[in-house]
Amino acid sequence: MKKAVFILSLGLFSLASNAQVTIQDGGSTLTFRKSADFNDAAIAGSKFLNENYQNAKVNKGSQDFLIRYNAYTDIMEYKNGSDVLELIKEKNTHFAFQDGSVYELFTYNLGGTSYERYHQVLVENKNVKISKFQSIKLIPAQKATNSYEKDTQASYKPNREVYFITYNNQTFEFDGKQKTLDKIIPGKADAIKKFYKENKIKENDTDMIKLGNFLATI
Repeated sequence: MKKAVFILSLGLFSLASNAQVTIQDGGSTLTFRKSADFNDAAIAGSKFLNENYQNAKVNKGSQDFLIRYNAYTDIMEYKNGSDVLELIKEKNTHFAFQDGSVYELFTYNLGGTSYERYHQVLVENKNVKISKFQSIKLIPAQKATNSYEKDTQASYKPNREVYFITYNNQTFEFDGKQKTLDKIIPGKADAIKKFYKENKIKENDTDMIKLGNFLATI
């Protein structure tokens, strides 16, 4: 525990310089930097899926930390006293929150572009994992162009949720359709067709969890 206190004290001393800092406590490690100051009081909406911090176990450790997900920046934030700290992505890859939700850092390629983003894991069985990416965009403020219009306030708005399937350690965007699944998991077309016919799968969390549990059986 003395080691943990020493590292934390050094980190607090270095926060103003935006240095990368590591806390080690028992089997848990947390690596972070201080968040940049940004006043968004004039912006409507929220850049968080949940404004509240929750206890979460990080990187499958045993220690609880107060964490929340910033869906605008795709960053996990750690609250330490009055400081809000950004967790370093590549060193903080797994979060198990007290409400049962699990977030994991996924790396994949879409349309020739590489992404490294946090997804909420909906179901994980054997070699199949289904997750979703939730993000928030900033709509800029606009000045009225004539006397009949009003100025519009800048606002945070959620983007469409996007589902993904990770199969044999490869992650694919998934639109919920049977034909797409046939391409992701070849050689199982008959079983997949039967399942879709019986269950009428749609793009929602409940159906994606049901699908993930089915895929573990084939």
